[in-house]
Amino acid sequence: MKLYACIAFVLLIPILNWAQDDVEEMGKPDLYGPEFQKRFIASYGVLEDREPELQELEISLLEKIGPMVEENPEFAKSMLEGMLDVETPATATFNLILANLYFNGEALEDALAQYERAISKFPTFRRAWKNLGLLRTRNGDYASAVEALVRSIELGDTSPDTYGTAAYCHLRVGNLMAAELAYNAAVMLEPNNINWIEGKTRALISGKRFQEAIPLLEELLRRDSEKSVYRTYLANIYVETEQFLKAAQVFELMHALGEGNMDTRLQLANIYSLNGIFDLSVDTFLEAGQEDLVSLLPQVLTTVKYLLEMEEVSHAERLFSNLGPLDSLWSNENRTRYLLLESSFAALANDRELEESKLIEVLENDPTEGGALVRLGSIHLDRGELAKALFYFERAYSSEFHDYDALVLASEALIGAKRFGESLDLLQTAMEKRPSSELKRLIDQVREAALQ
Repeated sequence: MKLYACIAFVLLIPILNWAQDDVEEMGKPDLYGPEFQKRFIASYGVLEDREPELQELEISLLEKIGPMVEENPEFAKSMLEGMLDVETPATATFNLILANLYFNGEALEDALAQYERAISKFPTFRRAWKNLGLLRTRNGDYASAVEALVRSIELGDTSPDTYGTAAYCHLRVGNLMAAELAYNAAVMLEPNNINWIEGKTRALISGKRFQEAIPLLEELLRRDSEKSVYRTYLANIYVETEQFLKAAQVFELMHALGEGNMDTRLQLANIYSLNGIFDLSVDTFLEAGQEDLVSLLPQVLTTVKYLLEMEEVSHAERLFSNLGPLDSLWSNENRTRYLLLESSFAALANDRELEESKLIEVLENDPTEGGALVRLGSIHLDRGELAKALFYFERAYSSEFHDYDALVLASEALIGAKRFGESLDLLQTAMEKRPSSELKRLIDQVREAALQ
């Protein structure tokens, strides 16, 4: 089964190539939704722990500004900007509140500046560190976000969204162990937040800990069976761990739910081929239209060749015939492979004339195609046309994949013509390319015959 490795390579499409947008969302904290807004609004208040000390005047100002934050945020913002612009320094709490107003108003650069100003005034300002980390996460600055969020945790923050957001940032910068541990903390504190389970799953998959990821994906599917990306992950993990029939079950379900595409169809068809279920393999391909089949032409041609090598000729013909005729718009490589398959079908039907004409077409398309050169040489050798046979074999000597076969076949033809010296030269070249005890015995026999 020479093509097994080739088929397996086609089969193993990398996980993250699929449903990329959905995959990027898995484990991502919700920094826009109502729950985030609820928590964020709470951060306008004043806490006793890790907070700047307030003077009496500042407390009375905060009591006036507090209601404005929700009722008239623009007025509150103007008031704070005026306060923070004067020479008398205000406490870092006011910088935090102004930064929060900027954050909510999408003035993100201004918000960053105010959070950093608040921290410069009061370096252990826990909420400023946390909100700075959340803002950097929203901006996609994950490495800097981790620093801010971890500092918030060091200062005593134990909220699940802080751990979960830090975990996501660790995941994005490739700190897989840190991501897993932070997601564990977030899940423990907030077990019903599906984002944290998703994130831990992604961390395990990124670390190639596939067996550990499977029960988490099953849990995610129990919680939200509508999310197709979970099935995509699960099917691909089964492929990666060579649990092919389990993968097939998931792919079949995806197709039944309308979630499949030609990539999943290709995976499913190849799983059936590798497991010897050739009728289902071809049926899976043919459930797509001809246009879809042609969109995966290289893979389909590989499958046809594999079926021929497995002597599943009828299945190979059924799939091949649905590709339609050779198309001038196909790539040169695909045209060559298509013509080679046509020649193979002709050979199986014992139609040597058609086989030869197709092989000649192959060489018109690609004069260096070693397989076609070797086969044409063999056809002429069978007819007793030694000169023509050697002509094609010699052209195949420079072929990367067929040089050895050409050298051996040419040497055998020369032995038949009692041209032992020429044959010996070719056999020795073949021996350098692919040494074997069988070839060595043949060389010894030819050397002995040459001396007689």
